[in-house]
Amino acid sequence: MVATSDAQRERHTAHVERLLNLPVLDYHESPRRLGYRARIDLTRGPSGQLGYRAHRSHVSIPVSNCPIARPEINVVLEQIGEVPRAVERVSLRSDGTRVVVHAQCKDKNRGRVKAWISTLEHIDADLAVNGRGVHGDPTTHLKVSGISHRLSPSTFYQVNLEVNERLVADVVDHVVSRAPSAVLDLFSGAGNLSMPLAARGLKTTMIEAHPTATKDARRTAVDHALEPDIRSGRAEDFQAGDAFFDVAILDPPRKGAGAVIDQVLLTRPKAVVMVSCNTRALASDLRRAEKQGYRMNGVSLYEMFPHTDHIEAVGVLSST
Repeated sequence: MVATSDAQRERHTAHVERLLNLPVLDYHESPRRLGYRARIDLTRGPSGQLGYRAHRSHVSIPVSNCPIARPEINVVLEQIGEVPRAVERVSLRSDGTRVVVHAQCKDKNRGRVKAWISTLEHIDADLAVNGRGVHGDPTTHLKVSGISHRLSPSTFYQVNLEVNERLVADVVDHVVSRAPSAVLDLFSGAGNLSMPLAARGLKTTMIEAHPTATKDARRTAVDHALEPDIRSGRAEDFQAGDAFFDVAILDPPRKGAGAVIDQVLLTRPKAVVMVSCNTRALASDLRRAEKQGYRMNGVSLYEMFPHTDHIEAVGVLSST
């Protein structure tokens, strides 16, 4: 049964307030209830058709049309047809208009998969295998808060383009309102959150482990004549003193920030803007922050994935 928008908002709000013991200050609904996903990852099933894996299973359930995928993705998905055994995974990535089909396989099978994907040149999509273009432009072009990104086929980006635009704008406002001298962005990806700050002239340090994300961030910086300090490395390994900052952004994976938050708070920043895709992990991070004398006064929620239990949260840590 699909939950109504009001019911989902009430459920998410009650769950987060109970879990974090904080008020929900704002709730931002997805403007698209269906057709919102700009990126889907599919696997080959026994029949050769692409599909999603069943819950907690490696069994692929074939799909020829996905109600939550953007319309342009479904147009391409319906034309792909049977996929050879050498293909392990296929990602369909949209910028809201263009679609990139990215096939992944073992290196030894790249030639066979490249030959197969070349047979799809008639469809309205750009094609790539293992991160490299085969036909057309393999990069996904996204404009977020005035920044034009060109993202490689393996680089992560948020699936809900409209909600991400609002989330980035709010994070930027949180940071700018603290009048920072310098900003640290841990788990920075390709610069979704911090590149707009660099464009405002703020001294910005970005730390990210994924190689194509840092490569794409450097390309974006060149495209916009910006000079952020972009570092390739594990954000989890950051130590107090590795970079100067007085406001930080932490956007960790589902496991949360963990011990690195202690290192961030050791330098007593004005504020830390926390972006969380897992509020249970955020609850753990907040307990660590409280021991350092930092608290949140509330969180804002972003409906990145309508009709699911997943919710994105943003809040600001400041010293008590």
